[in-house]
Amino acid sequence: MKKSSSAYILLILISIFVGPAALAQRDSTELRKEVKVVKAYEPSISDAYKINDIPRINHEDSDKPTFDYQINSQPVFSTFTVDPVEAAQMAKEPKEKLGKGLIKGGIGNYLSSYGELFFNAETGRRSTFGMHFKHLSSNGKIKLLNTDKVDAPQSGDAAEIFTKHMFRKSTLSTSIYFDRKAFKYYGYTGDTLSNENKELLLPYWNAKQSFSKGGLNIKLASNNGNYDSFRYSTSLNYQVLGSKTGQMEHLAKLNGLFNKEFESFWGQLDAGLTYLHTDSIFNTTNNAFGIKQQIILKLNPSMLLEGDMASLRIGINSYSVMDDDLEGEYLLTPNVKASWSPIENTLTLFAGIDGYLEHNHYSAIATENRYVNPYQDIQNAKYQYILNGGIHGKFSPQVNYRFEVAYSSIANQHFYMLKETETLGNLPTEYEMVRSNTFDVLYDDCNELTIGGELHYAVSNEIDFLLNGKYFSYDMNLLETAWQKPNYEVSTSVNFNPEGPMHFTADIYMIGKRKALIQTDTFNPLLSSTTPESTSNTIVDMDPIIDLNLGIDYQYSPKLSFWGQVNNFSFKKYEYWAGYTNQGLTILAGASYSF
Repeated sequence: MKKSSSAYILLILISIFVGPAALAQRDSTELRKEVKVVKAYEPSISDAYKINDIPRINHEDSDKPTFDYQINSQPVFSTFTVDPVEAAQMAKEPKEKLGKGLIKGGIGNYLSSYGELFFNAETGRRSTFGMHFKHLSSNGKIKLLNTDKVDAPQSGDAAEIFTKHMFRKSTLSTSIYFDRKAFKYYGYTGDTLSNENKELLLPYWNAKQSFSKGGLNIKLASNNGNYDSFRYSTSLNYQVLGSKTGQMEHLAKLNGLFNKEFESFWGQLDAGLTYLHTDSIFNTTNNAFGIKQQIILKLNPSMLLEGDMASLRIGINSYSVMDDDLEGEYLLTPNVKASWSPIENTLTLFAGIDGYLEHNHYSAIATENRYVNPYQDIQNAKYQYILNGGIHGKFSPQVNYRFEVAYSSIANQHFYMLKETETLGNLPTEYEMVRSNTFDVLYDDCNELTIGGELHYAVSNEIDFLLNGKYFSYDMNLLETAWQKPNYEVSTSVNFNPEGPMHFTADIYMIGKRKALIQTDTFNPLLSSTTPESTSNTIVDMDPIIDLNLGIDYQYSPKLSFWGQVNNFSFKKYEYWAGYTNQGLTILAGASYSF
């Protein structure tokens, strides 16, 4: 019973699965036959592309192509030659043969003579050697402002031999020099004096004076590569000066400027040691003729912070003065300088506070005022602080400018004056007068305001214009005014270099009004022979100075040129130092030859 039931169930299952498959196979056959008999209508358009909704790919039997990969190696020859392109700065240009020297000479009115020689040569790939010699003299007469016509000879001679040797990381420079300036004390103030009274009243009338100076300079400095973290510049200077009136000065200076880069700033040390020995002067400390010796030590440390647009220096300046006749002096001033460039290369603002010791040794004063008392002993001045600020930059590629304001507090500043003495006798008719044509000094503490500016305008490749100007204002402590100091200085220079052999220059110098002091001490031997009974002052107004200079140069050949110089073209008579009138119109002409 169980076998028959199982067979029955199995038969039913086979019928369920196999039966429909057999029917489907049969229907499918019939459908395929029907398609072959009845074909659907397919419309067509002649000469038109048919677009199928479902893309179809028609496979066509084709033979696979056979490729033969071979390289037919054969040299190719071209008639075109490729030359390498050289860098612009390395382009081969005709090498200009540089001359070794230049010699100039000329003559002019006031019996003037001029000569100058420059010589420079390479003694090796890293060494140079040079010489320079100069002479300029005049021997004419000058008419003073009081119409007195006096002899005023003067001359200047200079000679220098210098060398330079460049090492891998430093440069050594040396020079030996000699300089001599000679002149006469030819001036005086007041009414015209007879020759006899000049000899009686003016102690240095027509006396000859000369300052002869010689020395040695040695300098060793690093070449300051962009990646050097330590930079230095050291120098040793020694000079000796002798005057015709018997003074002798020995001056030695040792200076060093050192810069070291740290992680975030630069450190700097400006140090120096000065030794001075001067004899045959009137020592103002002990009021006696003798010698003066000084040692000055300078130590100025600072640190510099730099950025892309700004920089800041912070430090101090310190000076120690050791004098045989004085107690030790010390000056300490701040050293702060800041700058900011909001527009690079166009506008920079700067400000700072600074100070220094002005060392007034004999040769420095003789250079500043040659007509000073030859036995002078000028004290040092202390610039206790200098506040300054301003802007500089350019308005355009052709116009550069600078504007600055400075306010200084100065202790023990010196000012020049003329001194007279008159001595009374026992009788009213007994009277002796001595006038001076050399300058003494007065001292005072003062504040100085300076406003200055500079403008440089390159009008074109042919015309160049430069303007400088300064305005001065003094606030004196004791003195009435800053004697013989101008209230302004202005200079203008124009260079005109057109195409062709001619070259022109023009300069104008203007110095403002000044006041000169003549101090008269009256002595009464019955009261005191050393202390004046009374002192009176005479003030002389000095006119402004206007000096126009013109120059011309004609290049006759590459080596030979002719030139001329006209000074004081405005024919203006003026005095830079009271009583000493300048030369009038001066003309100097000559030739230059390069070799």
